[in-house]
Amino acid sequence: MCKENISDRNLADFTSSLTVSIIQNTAEIFEVPPETQGRDFHALFTGPAIRLEIIGLLCALAGRARYLGLASDRFEDDRTSRSQYAHKMLAASDAALHICKILTPLNDLTIWLVHEILLLSDIVHGDSSPACWKRLGELSTDIFALGLHRDSKTLNDLPEFLLESRRRQFAAAYQLDKSIATFLGRPPRIPWRYADCRMPLDISDEALATDNKVLNYSRDYIDENGWSRHGVVQRSSWIRVRFIISTFRDEILEVSLQNMTPEMENRLKDISQRCHLAWDSLPSCLRYSPQCWDQNLHIAVCLMMIISYLAYLYNDFLIQRLIAGKNNPRGNTALLAVSADILSTVLTLGMQREQMIDLRPDFAWTVLLYGFPSASLLIKALQHQKRTGEPFLYEGSRSALIRNLSVFISHLESIVRPDNANYALFQRASQLFSRIIDEILEPQSILQDSNLEDTSGFDFDPMIEVDGLDLFNNMDFGVAFNQWLF
Repeated sequence: MCKENISDRNLADFTSSLTVSIIQNTAEIFEVPPETQGRDFHALFTGPAIRLEIIGLLCALAGRARYLGLASDRFEDDRTSRSQYAHKMLAASDAALHICKILTPLNDLTIWLVHEILLLSDIVHGDSSPACWKRLGELSTDIFALGLHRDSKTLNDLPEFLLESRRRQFAAAYQLDKSIATFLGRPPRIPWRYADCRMPLDISDEALATDNKVLNYSRDYIDENGWSRHGVVQRSSWIRVRFIISTFRDEILEVSLQNMTPEMENRLKDISQRCHLAWDSLPSCLRYSPQCWDQNLHIAVCLMMIISYLAYLYNDFLIQRLIAGKNNPRGNTALLAVSADILSTVLTLGMQREQMIDLRPDFAWTVLLYGFPSASLLIKALQHQKRTGEPFLYEGSRSALIRNLSVFISHLESIVRPDNANYALFQRASQLFSRIIDEILEPQSILQDSNLEDTSGFDFDPMIEVDGLDLFNNMDFGVAFNQWLF
């Protein structure tokens, strides 16, 4: 008993001493000497110099990894324990951030922590939650405060690896801001018109952990546009691709609430043309094609290709939706074409679920963000054509389109479990879409449920008037796709 008491006392003394050390380290201003090499950077906030920011960061990473099934422990790794663990890690990282904000000035580690808390909050609370929107605001405020948006104003005494790391941080936050702004129908918090941060180079993560000479020398391995000359696909490649796509999303959001005039239509068409040119100018190894699944590429590369492609297509969807007019159930040829492309691409992703561990929440997010808007528009256009007899403006195969919609409906019926917060949404969508398909295929069928017949109340157009949709306001839209984005 005496030995146990001594052991307990020693442990308590060690814990107390470590806590004091962490608090003292965190209270010191985090400075990075100009001569610091990338390989030595960790020594500034780990070991004897360990700081609270990095502890909070590890908690947030652990919570996200466990929830996404990327990590497990000796306990049963069921969904309930994953969710509980994520909630606990979010509370721990939140507490660490609060203390850091009191103890020390804003620094790069703080922004890393805020960003990871935002990603974990997406999972725990859902992308549409007020908490997520608030954390996005905190991240954008800190980015502006530290000056990550101004490449031309960056201090010259910062090591090159840290400057490159800041560019990656800004690009990642920028594209995340556009996704959330589009989904919630709110103004972006990080507008490009007030930033001149350069895109990060298409170099490996390992290059940042070398000395500055090697980092500078790596420029011999990238072209004049910053892409790898050797067709290497790496994390920075996807950050660059998503950043480029997001710059056009920024322009679209800027004009989305303006009245449609001939001048505005021309402006939207110009954005669309430049977006297409930007996509075509990407390295071929980063551009999605349906054949990529048969080219012995790593599954993660194919997944990032298809997600980037969906984001690219969705830009055109928003543009064509604005041009066609929100209250036009018939749509136009270009809008129906891009909607059909999005739908078929979402279904292609659904075919890969068996190749991935726990892809279900990620596919559900894709269905929510890309599948619902495109499928909703297509099915209403088909219903309008059936009821009015007006020509259907889609130039592809009508029967193939209906088959794809039927497959999409089957996904809605099985993609989420009854304990999922989105279960009621997906079930209602599958019922509504099924009844409309029945009406399209069987003219004699009549929709008995007037609530289901009125598709205006189920308009998946998150960029425009999303706050008026009670259905969306009452659902928890969890986002787990960040595992591929950052």
